[in-house]
Amino acid sequence: MLKEERQQIILEKLGTDKKVTLVDLGQMLNVSYDSVRRDIIELEDRGLLKKVHGGAIAHSYLSIKASKGLGIVNTEFVTIAKKALKLIENHKIILMDGGTTNFYIAEQIPKNMELTVVTNNPHLATALAEHPKVDIILLGGSFYKRYQITIGSKTVQDLEHIHADLYFMGTNSINPELGLAIRHYEESLLKQKMMSISRKIVTCVIEEKINREENYKVCDFSRLDYLITSLHPSDSLLAGFKNKNVEIL
Repeated sequence: MLKEERQQIILEKLGTDKKVTLVDLGQMLNVSYDSVRRDIIELEDRGLLKKVHGGAIAHSYLSIKASKGLGIVNTEFVTIAKKALKLIENHKIILMDGGTTNFYIAEQIPKNMELTVVTNNPHLATALAEHPKVDIILLGGSFYKRYQITIGSKTVQDLEHIHADLYFMGTNSINPELGLAIRHYEESLLKQKMMSISRKIVTCVIEEKINREENYKVCDFSRLDYLITSLHPSDSLLAGFKNKNVEIL
């Protein structure tokens, strides 16, 4: 089966079910997990779906609540969120950009916390609408449909007026030697701007992003203050990240 035929079948199934898993697609198409994963990444880069941990969802199903049907809100997300919430304190300004992990963390913020959350992710802002003590600043700019975020000169301009206490930065890959990188050039520049206005920087990554490489570098690993994963800090997968003045949680 040609790649184009495979991807058409994936889109047809997504159109029907609104959500798909990599395991199910691999079995249905009789191809490897990695082949399906590459197909999903390519389709996401074309703006045709949203990749999430373990599968993909239609753009209209971006809520993590809808994603629960995939079984993706598992112990990995729960563990990461619990660690992340320990860094969030009352009366702080928290900057959060795009990504499924940040979205889930935002949903888990206790409703009695008093915070200001700044984001370029409209869906994340909506998720916090039921948190009565959280003030939300939604950054302006052009709405980038592929990644469901605002981006551009207006987004950067809005950031000029903000000094964040803590920045939760999403990433597509993290590598101890190559640093953090993503798949979109302009967004990599926006993340650099977000870093420059933040006192502390944390990235929360699922296991599949560790020790990987992507095209557009955001920063060196040592620029972070915290790295949060679902793993124990002493796990062998994290060995290369030690002794770089970054606290691993």
